[in-house]
Amino acid sequence: MTQDDHRRLAIATAGAVTAFALMVTTGHPTERLAVILSNLAQCVAPAGAAAACLWTARRSAIDAHRRGWKYLGWAAASWAAGQVVWTFYEISGAAAPFPSLADVGYLLAVPLALVGIWSFAERISGSAWAVAVLDGLILAGGLLAISWPLILGPSWDAGADSAFELALTLAYPIGNLVVASTALLALMRTDRRRNRVPLVQLTVGFFLLILADSVFVWTTLQDTEQAVSIADIGWIGGYLTILLAALRYPLPVEAGREEVSFAPSLRRAALPLTVVAISWALRAFLVVTGHDDDAFIATVTVVTVSLVLARYLMTMRENRELTAKLEHKIGELTVREQQLSHQAFHDPLTGLANRRLFSDRVDHALNRSRRTGDLTAVLFVDLDDFKTVNDSLGHAAGDRLLASVAARLSGCVRPGDTVARLGGDEFGVLLEEMEGQAHAANVAARILESLDVAFPLDGRQVFTRASVGVAIADQASGHAGADLLSDADVALYAAKGSGKSTFREFERSMRVGAIERLELSQDLRQAITQDQFFCHYQPIVDLVTGRIVALEALLRWDHPERGLVAPSSFIELAEESGMIGDIGMAVLQMAAWQAANWRAEAKVPANLELHVNLSGRQLEDPYLVEKVRRVLASTGMPSQLLVLEITESVAVEIGADRIDALEQLRTLGIRIAIDDFGTGYSSLNYLRALPVDVLKIDRAFAQTVDGQTDTVLLEAIVRLGHSLGIDMIAEGIELEEQATTLKRLGCRRAQGFLFHRPLSVTEIPIVVASAAAAHPAAPPVPDPHRLTD
Repeated sequence: MTQDDHRRLAIATAGAVTAFALMVTTGHPTERLAVILSNLAQCVAPAGAAAACLWTARRSAIDAHRRGWKYLGWAAASWAAGQVVWTFYEISGAAAPFPSLADVGYLLAVPLALVGIWSFAERISGSAWAVAVLDGLILAGGLLAISWPLILGPSWDAGADSAFELALTLAYPIGNLVVASTALLALMRTDRRRNRVPLVQLTVGFFLLILADSVFVWTTLQDTEQAVSIADIGWIGGYLTILLAALRYPLPVEAGREEVSFAPSLRRAALPLTVVAISWALRAFLVVTGHDDDAFIATVTVVTVSLVLARYLMTMRENRELTAKLEHKIGELTVREQQLSHQAFHDPLTGLANRRLFSDRVDHALNRSRRTGDLTAVLFVDLDDFKTVNDSLGHAAGDRLLASVAARLSGCVRPGDTVARLGGDEFGVLLEEMEGQAHAANVAARILESLDVAFPLDGRQVFTRASVGVAIADQASGHAGADLLSDADVALYAAKGSGKSTFREFERSMRVGAIERLELSQDLRQAITQDQFFCHYQPIVDLVTGRIVALEALLRWDHPERGLVAPSSFIELAEESGMIGDIGMAVLQMAAWQAANWRAEAKVPANLELHVNLSGRQLEDPYLVEKVRRVLASTGMPSQLLVLEITESVAVEIGADRIDALEQLRTLGIRIAIDDFGTGYSSLNYLRALPVDVLKIDRAFAQTVDGQTDTVLLEAIVRLGHSLGIDMIAEGIELEEQATTLKRLGCRRAQGFLFHRPLSVTEIPIVVASAAAAHPAAPPVPDPHRLTD
């Protein structure tokens, strides 16, 4: 039912009750008809209330409410059954015996109603039970003090023919007293609106019934009973109120309505005190009028006052306990607030200040320095190649390393300085009230020196280096915090560009370079989509036959404004921005298509190999193998003629997942080469684990073969490669003596300016044909250094 339906039903019910009241008070219709109509209405009202309560119990979604409506329905049905018996006697004109079956129905409704009413009260647990019992006793005492001089006392004094009849007579007012006390106590202990509103409506209904019972008993004792009286109106109105409460349930949900009522503590204190105040007012009236000479009611009053005092003392104790809990809760909230504040401004891993707090302290430091004239500096510290630790030892080990680095950085500064973790492997240092311009440089040098010492990590010694950017606030220019941080970042980038493991102080000229890098990075994205990249190809020759056996694709960028941009100017930018993956695949697609086109036009030998560089970022791509497979399929490039080159630095840092990618590429028939081999020396330990087919010896070895020591080292590298069944290619050959030495040592292939510089697409067919003509085909010469089956 909607709210409008409830409103209309309530109005109709009120109208019916009003009409019945007018009928009774005006004496219309005849007494006989009035008796019949009154008794029938007293049967219909509780029967309707019973049906409504039981129907509501079936559709209630709350277990306690479902139980409450069910018991209330049974109570109303029990009363209706008793009223049917009483109506039989009334209409038949026979005198109703006392006791009769009607009394059974009436009295049985009392315990059923008690269970139903209490089901709407909220659960009481722990020490709250003592408070609830005390409140109940105060209510009962107050109501007893009201009822005794009006109903109970006269009923007791009237007596009865037997003790049973007297007990039965007193059972009605006592039952009413218990129901009233229970309803008020349940109302006191209920705070949630969904429980309180139906409970208020039910309490009103039962108080109407209690009032009707009291009027009936009073008129009976005074021997002024009428055939139809106001008591009949109370019974009918009470059960119709219960009926309306059942039909209105459940309550409509109102947006924004608080679930918990306002000031529940005030209501709990006010209700019992109100009842007691009414009982005292009644007693005062009786004393003034000379009707108070009952020792029992005096005793009840004294006991009630004692209970009120006990409740007051318990309330004081509750307040003390609540105050203590509140203080404890406030303390917990204060600690929690401090913890949240610390978490908001500190890095959880290292405990250092985070970027937000660091930026705030930089702003405050600059404001102070403007007033005092002190020097302020910011250092940005970035770990070099930290990713290697994460890839090889795992992120947990990387986190422990970061915590250790944070501790060392904190040990390099004064107590008043700030060390922060800005994110990832980047840290910030704020130096205030510096002793001079050199102070910042000294701290940067101390940081680098502290990081030179190995870190014990998982039973091994781990080394890490760092690059440091230093920016000192310029008092004359009025540095803002964001500007100083930007300067430190620019200086850090310059330090990394200087070879890493060093520090650089910010210079204004660096800002120009940073802007150029930003513009170049933006242009780099357009270069991919606008096909500004192309390839030159540097031949690789066979030192024995003199023929060109392979081509290495070298990326070039034809910038629309800058012209040709050297790879050294943009490859690192591409790595940092993540664009290297797209660029690398574009180069592979371009070179594979070109090689296939030359081969289709018979401009190069059918077995000419193609070398293409593969970056470490590309190896991290989980779809790399599939992308390479699609390039081979779309261009028609034979996989056995494709060689993918990775640098030695990538090979040394390679993880198990990337080794798996290399093995899958080899499964396709592609060969894997290590470029710049020998620059790190440590890569020798990885050769047996990596799926490697070709080693390209770094140019540093070939260009110094004049020295005996270098020749011995070069020979050792060539012998190592042959022993592992790996082909060798020497890079950077510029002199004939170098080629001769390499040939003597057993290095079959070479690459360098002695043979050919990188050539354009149109030059390659001419040069390849020229080399073939200059060195006619001859029977293959076996390589004596290669292992045989």
